[in-house]
Amino acid sequence: MYTLPSSRPRPFLEPAYCKGCLRCIEACPKHCITRGTAINPATGLVPVELHLEDCNGCALCVQACPEPFGLQIDAEHAHHEGGFRLEDPTKLFGRKIVETVAAADQPGEEVPLPPCEPMVLKGTYASAIGAVLAGCRHVFGYPITPSTEGAELMAKILPQLDGTWVQAVSEVAAVNMMYGAGGAGVPAMTFTSGPGFSLMLEGISYLIGSEVPGVFVNIMRGGPGLGNIAPEQADIKLACRGLGHGNTHAIVLAPSTPQEMLDLTMAAFGLSFRYRNPVVLLGDGYHGQMTGVVRLPGFLRKPGLPAWAA
Repeated sequence: MYTLPSSRPRPFLEPAYCKGCLRCIEACPKHCITRGTAINPATGLVPVELHLEDCNGCALCVQACPEPFGLQIDAEHAHHEGGFRLEDPTKLFGRKIVETVAAADQPGEEVPLPPCEPMVLKGTYASAIGAVLAGCRHVFGYPITPSTEGAELMAKILPQLDGTWVQAVSEVAAVNMMYGAGGAGVPAMTFTSGPGFSLMLEGISYLIGSEVPGVFVNIMRGGPGLGNIAPEQADIKLACRGLGHGNTHAIVLAPSTPQEMLDLTMAAFGLSFRYRNPVVLLGDGYHGQMTGVVRLPGFLRKPGLPAWAA
C-alpha cells in the first residue's frame, strides 16, 4: 500500500481569476472546496473558498479548473519526495532575447499613363474609375439604388486586376470587411446610399476609433426610413455632424460634377491613409446618374504598405 507524503503540495486560489464555475467543487473527493459568499471587488464575481484540513493534495481540483491561473499548486512547499515544483523558465534558461526589426513604410508610387481622349461618364462610373486609379483593389458592399452602378462596374473591372469585389450579406457585414482590409493597410471602399449608410454607422465609428482608413461613396436618396430613390441631399447633416457614436467625425467630400466624382474619389484615398480616418464622398442621385466630360489624370497610383499595418 502506497501512502501519500504528508508534505504533498496543496492547491491555492487566486480569487481574481476564479469565475465561480464550481467545477473544482465537483472534482474534489474530500469536499474541501465550497461555494463562496463574498463578491470579489475586482471582478464582481464570487470565488470559491478552500478548506484544506482534509486535503490529500490529489490536485484534481487544479485539473478541473478552466482558468490557467485560478487554482494552482503551491510551488513553495513542493520540496517533497515524489513531488514537483513549478519553476520560472527565465530562472532555468535565462531571459529570452528576441531581436525584432522595426516596421518601415513601403512607399507607393505613381505609374504614368499614356494620354487618352476625354470620356463621357456618369458620376458613379467616374467614382469607380477614380478608385481604380487610386489603387483600390478591394470593394465590399451591398447593392442599393442609386449607387449600384458604381459597384457593378467595380465587379467587372477588379477580377481583371487581381482585385476583390465581395457582395456582403448586408451593409453591416460590408463595413466590417472594410475594417479588416483597412486594418491590413489595404485601400478599400464601398458604394452605398441612405439606408445602407445608416447601417454602416457603427462600423464607421469603429474605424475612426481604431484609426483605420476606408472610403465610403454615399449616393444619397430620399428618406426617412426606406424613403424613395429620388435624388436628395438628405445625409449631409448625418455625415458631417452625427457620424456614429462617441462624437466621431470623418472627412467629408462633396463633388458637384462627374469630373469631381473621379478627382475627389482619388483624393479620398490619399486623405484616408494620410490621416488614418474614413472619408465619405457625398453625391446624390443626380451626381450618380448625370453624364459629363471626364478627363483622366496622367498617372495611376500603385499603393504601398504603411508601417503601422506591416
